[in-house]
Amino acid sequence: MPPSSQAVQAQLGERNVVDAGAEYARQNGLVLAESGEAVRIRPNYWRIRFALPEEGSGKFLELDFDELAQRVTGSRRIDIGPTFMPTSRTSLPSESSPATGGSGPQ
Repeated sequence: MPPSSQAVQAQLGERNVVDAGAEYARQNGLVLAESGEAVRIRPNYWRIRFALPEEGSGKFLELDFDELAQRVTGSRRIDIGPTFMPTSRTSLPSESSPATGGSGPQ
């Protein structure tokens, strides 16, 4: 069974946001170690995280991105030590989760 159009749209939106974040990094002279990971933190607002090239350093570039305005609204470099690894997307509450203000499964 093919994925729902909503799931496809979400994946396309995430890919576009990651691409926009990578372009922002390039325009600001930053070198990224790998492709980014985006998490929607509320409607039309994303947090994107890219690893920086110092292998095993635990250094990341984190960007806040406004999807409607198509621009980065905040950026910071973070250092995540070996005791605290980045959170994967699958362990974060979904947009419809009661933890994020949604109504949960319907």
